[in-house]
Amino acid sequence: MPLPDLLLSSPPPLSEQLRWRTDELRSRIVRANYNTQFTQTAPELTDFRHATAGLVDGMDDAVLSRSFRKTVPITNYDTYAPLLARFFEKPCEASAIANLFAPGLPDFLVDSSSTSGGVPKSFPYYNRLSKIRSESSNARSWVVSNPLRRHTTACLCYLGFGRMDVEDEDNCSIKTIYLTSGSVVGFRIHLNLDPEKDEEKMATFILDHAAPYAAGFIRKWRSFLLIHALFAVSSRSVETITTVFINAFVDMIRYLDGEFDTVVDCIANGTIPDLDGIADARHHLEVNIVADPERAAELRRIGRPSSRPGWCGRVWPNLRSVNAIASGSFASSVPMARWFLGPDTEIRTPGYGSTECWIGSPYNPLELNQFKLSNNDIIELLDISQNDSTVTALAQLWEAQLGRSYELVLTTQDDLWRYRLGDVVEICGFDPTDGIPVIQFVERRNIAIRFPSFMVAEKELRAAMSSVALSIPINVVNWTAAIDDRCIPVTIGFFVELASDPDTFPTGYQPPVSDLALAPTCLLDGLLQSNEEIASALARDLFRKPTIRVVRESTFSDFLQLKLDEGSNNTGQIKVPVILPKPAYVMWFANQVVREV
Repeated sequence: MPLPDLLLSSPPPLSEQLRWRTDELRSRIVRANYNTQFTQTAPELTDFRHATAGLVDGMDDAVLSRSFRKTVPITNYDTYAPLLARFFEKPCEASAIANLFAPGLPDFLVDSSSTSGGVPKSFPYYNRLSKIRSESSNARSWVVSNPLRRHTTACLCYLGFGRMDVEDEDNCSIKTIYLTSGSVVGFRIHLNLDPEKDEEKMATFILDHAAPYAAGFIRKWRSFLLIHALFAVSSRSVETITTVFINAFVDMIRYLDGEFDTVVDCIANGTIPDLDGIADARHHLEVNIVADPERAAELRRIGRPSSRPGWCGRVWPNLRSVNAIASGSFASSVPMARWFLGPDTEIRTPGYGSTECWIGSPYNPLELNQFKLSNNDIIELLDISQNDSTVTALAQLWEAQLGRSYELVLTTQDDLWRYRLGDVVEICGFDPTDGIPVIQFVERRNIAIRFPSFMVAEKELRAAMSSVALSIPINVVNWTAAIDDRCIPVTIGFFVELASDPDTFPTGYQPPVSDLALAPTCLLDGLLQSNEEIASALARDLFRKPTIRVVRESTFSDFLQLKLDEGSNNTGQIKVPVILPKPAYVMWFANQVVREV
């Protein structure tokens, strides 16, 4: 059944219903978090405390919501950082963090992906374990370990975490807070996976997942993906592949391409390959790998992934969808993903999430950059056209206007702040069932390459690279950009990883070098279309044609491992930024260059 067309505006009855639901939700969050340390002490909330002192419990939802909207300012992470620093004091004392942002102690402390170059931001998640444990006895979460059963889902989900012990005044541990990423918590809630029961489940399977549970705890990126690939290709029954970002699927297939003979031999012999970082999981993996010479022979007949388009459809005849975020900077991996998948497998978006909260669900899962905003947390819209970051520039969901761009501002179940997320979205329309806006991601706000007289935004870089892909058949694995100041005038330097070396990949899979030589001119044309200031800079010899440096194969995958080695808790959620935020990262990529176009 086709989806109904989006509305161009939200009709008054739907707007009124949305206003009522939002007021009720906002007042519920306020009442739950009103007596916390942050709410009662933050200077930013002084006006709100004065407006609501002694009245919160008896105030009408609409009145309480209006008081919040009028008196709580828009804030950023710097406002909360001093309080969040208490989690990292040694020892971490319960009295310092109890009722800090929400009642009680948090269950999880999650890190952002830190693609802007700063230290990862941390956010507490409250009341998540109670949700998991209330459903943990549900039999659907687990099946008896049986390596011969049908495997229908290849879920590339990382499940690991660190631990932080919270102590009382007698230095006795009273609670464990788990340090991880938002995607890990999301997977655990969805599948009812209590971290305290992990050890006893390591050799079991979740639902119909292809890989044993232990595979979800491998921290080495290459090993994590190769182990999942091994168990996935050992079965013809896979129907769905799920991961956080589409580049993880592409990385898995490309790693498999490089180790195809080894993986097939392991399937034939029922063995686990020698890979870095799997020692703790090896026993649990070995008891679940079954020798299957017949399947191995079939895989050898099909050949490695690079042998032909649509390889996945031959290996997994029942594969119907890959579920992964594929918008924004991840869109560059979509063409290669489609080449591997073939015409019978869809790429579906699971939604739009952030570390801070769930932003939106797909309105149409096949529209990879279209999301219906969530109404589980409070999302407000900061109009970027007003050049104003005060509450007067905030629009509520029922006030959103078609085609206008807004920065998202969040108040979640875990706090009482108005947090600027930094993501800019555009309103595509309104769901005809309830009037909630449907949006598309545009860019990260204030992320740009800055020159003395102008700047080039993230979205302009993505648009320029997309124009190259349309003009020249370049099979880009991934790319990133930075200022190239190796000679004057300075320009934008792109680091690009292509599908493979032209001498080793099949004819026609990658364009010849002569075609690649056209790419810098195509990039410049694309930038000129979106940024008129570049033409002026060119005319005054303040800018030159962009450069493209092709990096060696697997550079971007190795960069993800570099991020993990720096201490990130975000295995499975790590990202390569569109614009490199640190000179050290620029130097690292420069050392991977194999040729310049």
